[in-house]
Amino acid sequence: PMVIPAGVDSSTAAYADSLADASFVDIAQQEAAAALQAEGRAQVERADSIWAALTVAPPPAGPVSSDDSARAQAAVTQGGETLLALDSLLRESDVDGEVLAQRTAQLLDRAQAALERAYELNPFDPRSKLWLSRVYELQARRLGQAAAHQRAIDELEKLTRLTPDQHTVFALLANNYFFVGDWTRAAENYERAEVVYQRTFDLVPGGSVPLDSALLYSYVRAQADMHIRRLDAERARTAFRQGLRYAPTAADTTYIEGELAWMAWDDFDIASSFARDSIIAVEQTGDLAAARAGYLGLLPRLSATGAIDETEWRLAVVDYNLGNTEAAAERLWGLVRRTPVDSAGAPLDPDYQRYFDDYGTVCLNIGRDFLHEHRDNRMALKYFEQASRVTWSGRAVAYLEIATLVQANLPLAIDNASRALQREADLSLDERRTVYQLLMSLHRRAGDFDAARRFRDALRDLPDK
Repeated sequence: PMVIPAGVDSSTAAYADSLADASFVDIAQQEAAAALQAEGRAQVERADSIWAALTVAPPPAGPVSSDDSARAQAAVTQGGETLLALDSLLRESDVDGEVLAQRTAQLLDRAQAALERAYELNPFDPRSKLWLSRVYELQARRLGQAAAHQRAIDELEKLTRLTPDQHTVFALLANNYFFVGDWTRAAENYERAEVVYQRTFDLVPGGSVPLDSALLYSYVRAQADMHIRRLDAERARTAFRQGLRYAPTAADTTYIEGELAWMAWDDFDIASSFARDSIIAVEQTGDLAAARAGYLGLLPRLSATGAIDETEWRLAVVDYNLGNTEAAAERLWGLVRRTPVDSAGAPLDPDYQRYFDDYGTVCLNIGRDFLHEHRDNRMALKYFEQASRVTWSGRAVAYLEIATLVQANLPLAIDNASRALQREADLSLDERRTVYQLLMSLHRRAGDFDAARRFRDALRDLPDK
């Protein structure tokens, strides 16, 4: 029967009872749920600690690396004293990974059972929902089950309605949407986490607290990463630019700048950037034919000049390594020819120097091939001459090759050997020795004995190694 307290209207009492039915359970059930919740939470903390430890390789006998140190710090945050005790166990005993995995499974199963029972007793307690969601997430990570993540999502969605002021709940919900591949909802909830935090960070007992820019950075960066996966360049760019305001370290700023540059590769067509990365990965496996086909297929999709030029360059390099040397030279020449240069012939965009360097290298190597393999001096000279007319790091070597090839023409040989010497810093010790020997011989043949002696003395002054 309904209890009507003294001084309370019956209709009010009835209305209050209806609210109670929809909002909480009796004290005995609350206390029973709280006890199970405490047990479940302890099991989660222990299981989470062991799970974190399982991701860390057994410590080496020597000094601990910076990566291991970072993992240890993350483990300390998750597990506290329990994890420290476990770490000591790992270092001092022969407990192997399989045993630890079994203990993890046992602890998580016990935690799940306790928290599910607590939830049954008191479905209105947000803490039970939060810890139960955490258990489902850990189970999903351990077992690789998308269904467990979905269970966590279901509980966290309810929890966001019960605790709309808790940014961490939205972040945890976003994490689980990420694990099931729902980038849109993950992005939405990372954004909600950011907004809720900004609106509530100073609403704490004891006075206001400063804004945690590092936490905001993590939320904004997560949003941007999700938008990249969604191929939404505009929203990713907006989030990253916002992240620049919160970046706590120079490394974080550098990361965002790198991501923005990656996105901008083909006028912010993220699909093109992903395609390029995929083809590069294929190329690195050694499957050059597949990489060549990939670059050829990518080219018509590109719109930005820089992206087109880079892809032409990568295609030329693949062609060269496949043995299509002349096709590679032709493609690189087209790229070099259309590149704006300064008065010295160097590309105005420093990033293009690698294209000039590779073009010069290809020309030099083709020339050497004609010289030594085909005995075709005329073709060799053409390639050496071409290599000498491009501003690249091996230009001095091209002049040296020309001088060596045309020794019968004393003025031409001296001129090219002298040009090589003007770029002496770009020559190896052996190449410098060759230049001095050649100039000594050429000047002696030309009757300029004083010049020959100068180069002889310079040759003697060169170090042995």
